[in-house]
Amino acid sequence: MSRIAGWVVLVLSLVVSYGPAEAAQAKRKQAQQTKVAVLRPEGSQAEALRKVLTAELGKKGRGRVVLPAKKVDAQVKLIRGGPKTDEQRQALAKKLGADILILSSVKGTKRWDVEVRAYSGQDGSLLAEERWDVRTNRAFPEVRRELEPKLGTALKEGPQQSLPPTAVTPPTPVSEPEVAPPAPIAEAPRQAVVKPPPPTVTKKEPPVVQPEPKAASPRNLDGPILEALLSGQGLFRRFNFSGSNASERPDYSLNSAAAAGLAVSYFPLSHFTDGMVHNLGLIARGSRSIGLSTRLPDGSSHATTAQLIEGGLRFRLPLRWLELSVGALYGTHSFAVELPPESTFALPDVDYRFAHVELGLRKALNERWAIAARVGYQHVLSGGELSSDNYLPELSGSGIDGELAVEFALTRILGLRMGGEVRSYSFTADAAEGAPVFAGGAKDLYFSGQLGLYVRL
Repeated sequence: MSRIAGWVVLVLSLVVSYGPAEAAQAKRKQAQQTKVAVLRPEGSQAEALRKVLTAELGKKGRGRVVLPAKKVDAQVKLIRGGPKTDEQRQALAKKLGADILILSSVKGTKRWDVEVRAYSGQDGSLLAEERWDVRTNRAFPEVRRELEPKLGTALKEGPQQSLPPTAVTPPTPVSEPEVAPPAPIAEAPRQAVVKPPPPTVTKKEPPVVQPEPKAASPRNLDGPILEALLSGQGLFRRFNFSGSNASERPDYSLNSAAAAGLAVSYFPLSHFTDGMVHNLGLIARGSRSIGLSTRLPDGSSHATTAQLIEGGLRFRLPLRWLELSVGALYGTHSFAVELPPESTFALPDVDYRFAHVELGLRKALNERWAIAARVGYQHVLSGGELSSDNYLPELSGSGIDGELAVEFALTRILGLRMGGEVRSYSFTADAAEGAPVFAGGAKDLYFSGQLGLYVRL
């Protein structure tokens, strides 16, 4: 019985000691691994390249562990513009506990120029740098295949160089056995002493300083594929007739109204090519009033609808410091008051149909703030009831519009936009000389202030 109890105690002790021993071994193994931080690359294919680098550098059996991307990005955000000097890279590596920092970039359109640089976490110096000129493929097969053969040796040597040299204990001297002195030997004749020639002084060449890799451009030259803006608006309108008989006609003033707006830009060719043509996209935007009514001089209120819809093509030109864009659109802009048939109030319902060309720009002031502006011209093709026989039958007109807005980025894809837009239409009645006319022309002015949320993907 005592023998069985002894075996049971032995088995229990082995089970209890196995867990801590295995955990300690895992900790030792993890401590020996090289910690690698892969920073977000520069370029439109940043996430795709980062996935390839993370997968290749963190493969099992290579003695490395890749730090989580969220942890790395959180620390990089604290360094404005990213780490550019050895001191900044050294401080970033210390905060992350990283032995190696990996910085990379993707540039080009028809072919991609991929650059990968490895920096020491101890002093921030450059350990290795490799470049690839590859075809456009999000899987980066050439980089995936050649990354380890080209950078593996540098990544292994980097952390080892940062370790302090191990102290070597000198061996204990062993006393030699005493040997009897040898018998005296007759001295041979000494040779003449020849002085050695003076040493030649060699000029030390200054150390070759490896140039610092160029910092990334201030902004990504590849714009987003999809842009959308959802906004709430405050709407104002002033309409009046001009020319002869204008003083006899009533003016219309809208001092405040609520409206909702949506604007979308989509660049579908960006899915298939990186050439200049991928900057050609589709644009659509519109707004509609909410709960709007018009009160006439007699005190009656009537439901009113204000609506703007336009769409067409947009071409953007991303430059180093700002983005320019041109657009060609077709649109409709209507304002209608539901007056009863017996009403004598001379206010026409307008329904402008126009061709629209516009020029826009957007400039990033820093990582958070940006300004945007737009100016356009409308060639009015028709005016709805305003161009009927009751008002201005031979009507010709045009319009101009402008917008100025300020943007504040909440995240990489979300942000706030606040601004104002003005549209002004001018019309003339091309009636024959001497013919009776309702009025010589008309002017229609709109102003809207907006506050919205935008998304860029």
